[in-house]
Amino acid sequence: MSRDEVLGALGRHLQLRFGPILRVRELSRVRRVMGDGWLAKLAIPTREGDIVLPDTEIDDEGVPVTPLGIDELVAAIRGSAVEAPSAQGGMPDDFMDGLVESTHEPVSHERPEQLRTRVDRMLAAGDEDSLRRARDLMPRLLADADRRGVTLMKMGELEMNLREPKLANNYFEAAAREFADRFDIPSLERCAASALRLLGKEAFPESPIHQLLELGRARLRPIANLFDLPTFSSVDEKQRSWLKMNTELRTLTPGEFLVREGEPSRAVFVIKSGLVSVLLDTGTDDPRMIRCCFPGWLLGESSVLVDDDPRCTASLRAERVTEVWVIDAMILREIMHENQPLAERIAATKHIHRIDSFFSMHETMGQLDVQVRDQMLGCLQRIETFEEDAVAIASGEIPQVACLVARGELALFEGDDFSRPPRAVIGSDTFFGVRDAMHQIPSPLTAVARAGATIAFFDAALLRSLGESSPEHVVAILERLG
Repeated sequence: MSRDEVLGALGRHLQLRFGPILRVRELSRVRRVMGDGWLAKLAIPTREGDIVLPDTEIDDEGVPVTPLGIDELVAAIRGSAVEAPSAQGGMPDDFMDGLVESTHEPVSHERPEQLRTRVDRMLAAGDEDSLRRARDLMPRLLADADRRGVTLMKMGELEMNLREPKLANNYFEAAAREFADRFDIPSLERCAASALRLLGKEAFPESPIHQLLELGRARLRPIANLFDLPTFSSVDEKQRSWLKMNTELRTLTPGEFLVREGEPSRAVFVIKSGLVSVLLDTGTDDPRMIRCCFPGWLLGESSVLVDDDPRCTASLRAERVTEVWVIDAMILREIMHENQPLAERIAATKHIHRIDSFFSMHETMGQLDVQVRDQMLGCLQRIETFEEDAVAIASGEIPQVACLVARGELALFEGDDFSRPPRAVIGSDTFFGVRDAMHQIPSPLTAVARAGATIAFFDAALLRSLGESSPEHVVAILERLG
């Protein structure tokens, strides 16, 4: 369902149960391992302002996951404070334009474009006092995610001019990761040129910036043949001929949408050349770009894996001139019925894309670069659904896997005495055992997958390798999982 459809269904549900008492103030998309949901901010309007209720999770049909009853509503009202209506208006535009630049205090009401203009004037002045004032202001520009890489690169150049090479290199590396996430190769090359001036020709080839540039260039090489891809390696000659007859090569211009989130999903797409960004609806006017997909990526797998009116789970937009193979879903579905390995590979792609979307919106994983998230996905060993209770990780042993609960529950026991209640129960979208698996620490608890649970298992040896090759801040983020 689209955001408007969910909002309408939720409004009708609340009207039926509570009449005009409740209002929906905000609705945002929530990404789960096994699917999507919504988070609603509800309020009770009063003369003094809104009584804000706890955030309520909504399923994709617009119904609260945990039904809100009268008792829950009364308890929420008793524990809530009244939020005064937001003030209207603000400072006139010409007030900001006339601010004295010599002030060192941040201007709380200054618009981003005005702040950016002010900083650019300071950078253009070039004297040490102007550069130091710009240094104080520039971190505020990092809030603009679309321009964060450009801002970080400017911060690196500023530190070069202030003769702070270590800080400059740190900013250049951060900028390079931003550009690499978006496969913005021209900007990445400009960043690499600045880093080369800073580091010199001998040290630059060993820098992470050089490695990111080489990886980005390699990944953008076009694909010559659809059937060279591992996904289609099991397709025989007869099926290959049938697919060729029913596959269209489409060329997209920069900025052109291939599909939009919520639209009917009728085809599978494989990128031949160029770059496609994946955009997720956040419930606001600005969707969030979670990654760019390079040649060889398969997208649109919902069209062949969902039986009843499949819908696009993300928007796909060309970021440069892009060629895409378009395969009719009905044709590919027929071949999948005959070719089990092909069906399994496409189903595995669907699981990986769901976990990738979950990673991108996760409070902890979302802090990591796309390359690190890709490496984490590369540690995925299997996804298993349990028909009965089963031990996933035994206490007192070094875990060979870490767990991510996709559906159901993981119960945690002390030792192997399962007659007592578990010490804790982990629900969906929660990690367990990542730190212990990475550092080879015996698990203090036995983790039991409950009947009906679906668990994603990550290989401990691959997680250790990821930790050993990653910077300290990445390891610290991974250790906090679960």
